[in-house]
Amino acid sequence: MPVSAHALIRLPFDALGAWLTAAPVWADHGRVEPDGTLHITFGIGTLRVAPLGAHSVLVVESADEAGLQTLRDFITDEAMEAGVAPIWQERHRPGRPANLCIARLEAAGRISTAFRRLWLRGEGLARLMSGGLHFRLLLGPEGSDWPWLDETGLTVWPGGAAAWHRPVYTVRSIAGEGAATRLSVDVFLHEGGRVTDWTARIRPGAEVALMGPSGGDVPEGSGGKAPWFGIFGDETALPAVARILTDLPPGAHGVAMVRLPAAADIQDLPRPPGIALRWLLRDSEGGADALVDALRATEVPGRDRFVFFSAGSAETAAAREVLAAKGLGKRECRVQAYWSQPGVPPDD
Repeated sequence: MPVSAHALIRLPFDALGAWLTAAPVWADHGRVEPDGTLHITFGIGTLRVAPLGAHSVLVVESADEAGLQTLRDFITDEAMEAGVAPIWQERHRPGRPANLCIARLEAAGRISTAFRRLWLRGEGLARLMSGGLHFRLLLGPEGSDWPWLDETGLTVWPGGAAAWHRPVYTVRSIAGEGAATRLSVDVFLHEGGRVTDWTARIRPGAEVALMGPSGGDVPEGSGGKAPWFGIFGDETALPAVARILTDLPPGAHGVAMVRLPAAADIQDLPRPPGIALRWLLRDSEGGADALVDALRATEVPGRDRFVFFSAGSAETAAAREVLAAKGLGKRECRVQAYWSQPGVPPDD
């Protein structure tokens, strides 16, 4: 049964709506309902905004408490950055956030020149089997406690939220149940990366904290028994591409293109026989726009199609223009920027 949370914002509906519809998330997930209220659909739930006298009211809904917690914290952070403070109406008992799970490192090892795989085990990991492909890895100040929940239902970060590094990673694989649930995650390695350095130090048995799930599930296409998929990503998106290819329906067909630093990083990616896989190597194929050029050159069918594109912010901005020119609607594609600074992956 869905769960919900309510918040009051002391801002007129028109003013709040102008800010909300200008937010990046609105372009892909927002709509105006017939009654004039605003609605955003996330992978793990929904947000509805309506007028309430001279103010506005938010209603957040999710399938479970973990998803609700993720959305409540995300919406609060976004609103606070814009100078707006949601006043959450429900009261909570202090404790661990519902979307926080503590696991232990079982093993770690290199799987290629640029990637290290971590194997985690723990009862709370079972929640990551559905509701999104991603989670946040939590790296806090040395010696700090794990986050907890305050009476308003918001997550409290020991030492302040800015002291925590919370990069997003993809569930590469997950299986088992209860305390035997086992999850793997692949980390892209590079000099000076905080997660890179952390994976070199951590030892089996150490506690690891994760928050999730988040992000969308494996795309299902836009209809038909054997839809066409176009999957495009750079090295930071390789774990997500691998997970999507593994979970696509057996009858899926289409193309997958992945850009990697070098041939040594190529992995065996299980996929439906109808998906053609091509590797684009940075040291030998094209310039910075090679992935976008590959998307532009790909012939996308007129129906029963879905495109996933993930890379740096400059490439994803260009990809949106290409997909719009090809006539794909919001429900026919997913475009995600995994990093923003040129040459610097997302865990910096």
